[in-house]
Amino acid sequence: MEITPQKPMDEMTSTERLGLVKLLVFEFEGVVSDGRTYTDDQGRQSAATLRADELGLMAWLAEGNQAVVIARQGYQPAVRWAAANGVTFREHNGKKNLCLQAIIFEHMSQPRHLCYVGCDLDDLPAMNIAGTAAAVAGADPWCRSAAHLTLSRPGGGGALRELIDLMLKDRVPPVTPGL
Repeated sequence: MEITPQKPMDEMTSTERLGLVKLLVFEFEGVVSDGRTYTDDQGRQSAATLRADELGLMAWLAEGNQAVVIARQGYQPAVRWAAANGVTFREHNGKKNLCLQAIIFEHMSQPRHLCYVGCDLDDLPAMNIAGTAAAVAGADPWCRSAAHLTLSRPGGGGALRELIDLMLKDRVPPVTPGL
């Protein structure tokens, strides 16, 4: 058996990094939604999401990849969204890096196969663990500077779909018309 050395992550382009990703982890508030929470007169909370992000996620999962959405403790819109979209949900208590480490362990993964998507300062510790870190358009400047890739779309406005399209671009065979 021949062992081929792996290229160090810090020498890889964004495209090379994205090609390694098998586990996608992203924050609900600020990535799937635009971060706004709506509360009705009964105290029920909701958040708006974009269907294009959900369709992209379906394509990601259909290719045998994994996805986990994280959100603050007790945030029911994220819990319901994850269940409706067949995605693993994990709560965090503000320490997203610890949550991410547990996810890596649960999925028997490695950081090099993980992409974390964030938008704000509390995402920085998790972004520093991930082999590939992405920030949505409009993310905090510190978050953007820590990211390997800054998306052109905002959270809740297609950022998740944009990232998934980039990751699947070279993996999915092109559709041949008439087949």
